[in-house]
Amino acid sequence: MPDPERDPELNKIVSEVQVHSRNHSKSCKKGNVSCRFGFPKLPMKETIITRPPIIACNSNDGQDAASELKQQKWELTRMQREAKAKLNPLRKLLMDPDASFSSLSDVLQQCNLTHEEYRKYVARLTSGCTVMLKRDPNECWINAYNQDLLRAWNANMDIQYVIDDFGCIMYMMSYISKPEHEMTEFLNSVIKDVKKSKVNERDEMKQIMQAYAKHREVSAQEAVARTCSLPLKKCSRSVLFLQTDEDGLKMSHPISRLNEMHPDSEEVWMSGIPEKYLHRPVDFEGMCMAMFASEYRVVYGQQTEGQSVISLQNDMGFIQKRTAGKPAIIRFARFSEEKTPEKFYRRLLKLYWPHRSDDQLRDERYPTYEQFYKCGSKWGMNVQNLVDGNKKRYEGQGRKIDEALEHYQQYGPALNAWNTFAPEVEVDRLECLAEQEPLEPGNEDDEDVPDYQVNNDRRGVLPRIDAPVLSPDFVRKMYQSLNETQASIFYSVRDWCLKRVWGHNLEPFYYFLSGGAGCGKSHVIKCIYQEATRILRELPRFRDQADMSQPAVLLNAFTGTAAFNISGKTLHSMLKLPRSLKPPYQGLGNALDEVRASLSYAEILIIDEISMVSKELFAYIHWRFQQIKGNRKPFGGISVLAVGDFYQLPPLGKAKPLCVYEENEFDLWRDYFEMVNLTEIMRQKDDRAFAELLNRLRVKQKQDLLSNEDRELLTQAVAGIQDCPADRLHIYATNKEVNLHNAQTVATLHKDFVNIDAHNYRKDPRSGCMMIMPEKIQGSKRDLPDNIMAAQGVRIMLIRNLDVEDGIVNGTFGTISHIVMSEGGLPYAKLIGLQLDNPTAGQRFRKKLLGPSDNLVYIERSEENLSCKKGVVRRQFPIKLAFACTAHKVQGMTMTSAVVCLKRVFEPGMAYVALSRTTSLQGLTITDFEEKKIYADPGIMTALENMNHASFQSARPLLTLFKSVDLPPETLTVIHHNTQGLPSHIVDLKVHHELRRADVLCLTETHLSGSSVSPTFHLEEYNMFTRSRQLSYNTCVDMARKDGGGVAVYCRVNVQAEPRRYM
Repeated sequence: MPDPERDPELNKIVSEVQVHSRNHSKSCKKGNVSCRFGFPKLPMKETIITRPPIIACNSNDGQDAASELKQQKWELTRMQREAKAKLNPLRKLLMDPDASFSSLSDVLQQCNLTHEEYRKYVARLTSGCTVMLKRDPNECWINAYNQDLLRAWNANMDIQYVIDDFGCIMYMMSYISKPEHEMTEFLNSVIKDVKKSKVNERDEMKQIMQAYAKHREVSAQEAVARTCSLPLKKCSRSVLFLQTDEDGLKMSHPISRLNEMHPDSEEVWMSGIPEKYLHRPVDFEGMCMAMFASEYRVVYGQQTEGQSVISLQNDMGFIQKRTAGKPAIIRFARFSEEKTPEKFYRRLLKLYWPHRSDDQLRDERYPTYEQFYKCGSKWGMNVQNLVDGNKKRYEGQGRKIDEALEHYQQYGPALNAWNTFAPEVEVDRLECLAEQEPLEPGNEDDEDVPDYQVNNDRRGVLPRIDAPVLSPDFVRKMYQSLNETQASIFYSVRDWCLKRVWGHNLEPFYYFLSGGAGCGKSHVIKCIYQEATRILRELPRFRDQADMSQPAVLLNAFTGTAAFNISGKTLHSMLKLPRSLKPPYQGLGNALDEVRASLSYAEILIIDEISMVSKELFAYIHWRFQQIKGNRKPFGGISVLAVGDFYQLPPLGKAKPLCVYEENEFDLWRDYFEMVNLTEIMRQKDDRAFAELLNRLRVKQKQDLLSNEDRELLTQAVAGIQDCPADRLHIYATNKEVNLHNAQTVATLHKDFVNIDAHNYRKDPRSGCMMIMPEKIQGSKRDLPDNIMAAQGVRIMLIRNLDVEDGIVNGTFGTISHIVMSEGGLPYAKLIGLQLDNPTAGQRFRKKLLGPSDNLVYIERSEENLSCKKGVVRRQFPIKLAFACTAHKVQGMTMTSAVVCLKRVFEPGMAYVALSRTTSLQGLTITDFEEKKIYADPGIMTALENMNHASFQSARPLLTLFKSVDLPPETLTVIHHNTQGLPSHIVDLKVHHELRRADVLCLTETHLSGSSVSPTFHLEEYNMFTRSRQLSYNTCVDMARKDGGGVAVYCRVNVQAEPRRYM
């Protein structure tokens, strides 16, 4: 720190821009480190350079060498941990704002360290060459600077010493090779779609080119530069590509010149640098082609008359020396020494061995390029020595650049460029990762982020948002089938949408639609989606743009299965959510414009299976829509309909459901959401007793006993495991039970099964190719399976989201019907043909391999990095046996029959989820029945009881009145309604929950004709009185002939009424 009296100006600048905050910003903690910039810096008495210990191998045997290296690395890690532990008190002391010390000796004394021990431990922390600047303890929060530069710059500066060439190259290569992820993902999806379109190669490349040209990412600065026609690049040196391959591309002379040449002439090719080099002057005899191209340039036209122009032999043109100190940069093709040795050595000789023709690059004694390079000689000089000498001038750092690029491609950019300046932070980070608590052991192998189970190279682009196309008649029947509570929330949302279109300034709604399994929640979602989308399309912004591809209502769910069930998308794919949802919030960055363009018009967000959404994910959804909409209101000002049942399984791990309030968690639920509870079960409506039983089991507490009637009813489904049909799905609580049952079932029913082993690959450092590993590796629960027992007829389940829009999602069930093996060589399963339980899923995966009638869905092996083995890639089919599965997997599914085992149920709601999957008690079989295993979370019951309930008074005033007021028996209810055509709406009238409450129902605009009506228009328990327009205007022919009109009155049978004609 500069002296404030001697240099107050510099002291002020350093204090303002070079002092790191003790509180650390969010940027500091990026990458799960305490401070990625390495503050506080370690104080040093003098500037030193620390170097890591050298790891060397003294053994020549491959296996012993690997073991020795592993032992040395383990010892290095142990030393680093010991050093970190010894220096931890010093670090805490430096971070304590109340601590006081006068010098480094004072600090070390308080930490019980000597100077020698301190130096030793600092050196042990180093993972690379590191410059430790001379620094007093009270300067540990000041970033390094240059006095003159800082005074001129007057802003924050970071200066790093370059002491390691590989580190410098690695740093540069990580920026040069920085990929445009969004463009890569977009092009991958375009290429896949183009290949499916069956166009020719020319049109295929044209479509890809157009996609790239229209979607390339540019910064704001580049956009301005292009708009203003400013130059985007400038080069101080020329760049030349030198062709070295024997079969290299050549360009012919223009057709006009070819027509002037003799028909037998063989000089049809244009001459380039390699050809002109062969005709260089005699004085250049010992010059290689790399020097010729780099030091001299070809001149044409009037330039040939200038000074210092050199003439080439055989009239091949003229060359001139380039500007001193600015030789051209040469480029060339690179070949692998292991895979294509002849091309590799030909390149070296062609570039760096002086020659007059290609025949001089080898001779009769050494007929191959490799032999001539290694053993040949000329002019009394060894070929290899001369070539290597010339090569060093142009490829001095080439090998290290290749290594840095290969390291970057294999391991990615360094997590923290400052770790080399504060390596103790990196050790701390690695220890934190190693000591992280694992997820619940042995319970479930699902990822908490479903969309990240798909292949890494799979698309991450924003999926197209296409509304499910349903016929008007089908949609109308959906509306008519709504029960009273379902219709209440439907008409409430419909009323909100109408007022929104009419221009009312409305507050968003936040509804929670609850109900037990089978209560028709998904049915309500589809009805609301269809009606809300139809109405909101009338908003001015949709009418003006006439673009119907942007959604007004978003359908989402947490898992791929739940999303496909409602024809929606997963939350992670829709909103481009990161894998880790821990704070701080990670914005969309460059993807903001893309997501905003697709979702900015959204008015309503519907989330299904809300019980599986964690509080961290819910908060991210809120923040994401705030960013997309540019609105600080909850969820960016859009309305939210959350649908689900908190009595079912909660989010995986230890997280509590959204409805349970926690003081230390960001909460949006308690203050905003209102509850709508569905009680009428629709899935088991034909088995009333079973439906009512499920409603009681849903809320049963652990201490409660089943009633005798309920126990007797469940006992009817109890059976021994030996009596259970093998073809029925067995539902267990744990993966261990599932795996055991699946293996036993396959071995019993399919003795001809084949084992499909996973193929594990690792990159060969010599060739750069992915080589299969001979030894078997046991993957973790989250990896693709080590082995699949496959046979025709085996039940399977997909374990990855391959195509959410097409229903090929994690949790899809099917049966293996065909295994496509490779032809020739060792038997190898290429494809597996599946007969999926859902006939509508997998339309894009049907290949018709067995003929036109082949309707199988064919899947291929997926490719993923093994989580338990760094650098290893696994290829395996993303399926697992599914004669049994866990209760987590079946949540949200409906089936006619299942076998449920309650033996190892370990959490609330698990038994209820398993038991409520079947449509009737007859299809349910229970093993290991224990009623104490059936229980709900008491915290959920309390939370739901305390929730506000939604009021539908504005949308359903009559129902609200009838439910809230006790009317006297003699009350007569009269309702008037304009039907706009009774023939078109008689079915709607019969199922309407409000109109059927009337004692006297008066209808206008019935559009009926004649004096009698069809029995179709009669209502049960009502007498009907009607009069058409023609009969009403019998004295006025013109009025009678007009369309419309007509009235009808329905009176309950217990209401005495008689018709009176208007006189």
